[in-house]
Amino acid sequence: MKTSKIRSASHGFTLAEVMIAMGIVASVMVALLGMIPLGVRSVREATNLTISGRIAQEVISNVQQANWIDVLTNYDKKVFLFDNEGFLIRGAQAKGSSPSFEARVQIPPAPINIGKTSYSISTLKKILVEVEFTPAGIKVPPKAGETKNPNIIKYNFYVANQNKTG
Repeated sequence: MKTSKIRSASHGFTLAEVMIAMGIVASVMVALLGMIPLGVRSVREATNLTISGRIAQEVISNVQQANWIDVLTNYDKKVFLFDNEGFLIRGAQAKGSSPSFEARVQIPPAPINIGKTSYSISTLKKILVEVEFTPAGIKVPPKAGETKNPNIIKYNFYVANQNKTG
């Protein structure tokens, strides 16, 4: 008679091994799920920064294309409203929608000094553009203990006269 070899090794996992593996997977999943709000917040802040920069570029581009003599009357101390994608809200559109961004423009009247060279305001203008994120048209105040509002980004531009006078 032949004797058959009896295998002493077991096939599969024990209940204890499965429970330990599930515990490790569960703890990793909890850590990953805890990072989702941080990631969403970071994406939202990056989006708002990108849109704010695009708004400031649009405003300064419009200033550069305007007639030099009209820049002060058309842009100084003016407020421009933008939607949540950064598109300018004009006239009739402004009544039916709530802006998500507000751009305020200031043009200081003082001459500009760069190094030892002084430029008159008829040659070079400093343009200050302040873009504020206003979700659903509501201005959000800074949180307690913050000195500046994180929803407001300030941009400084210098625009030279390109002889567009008429």
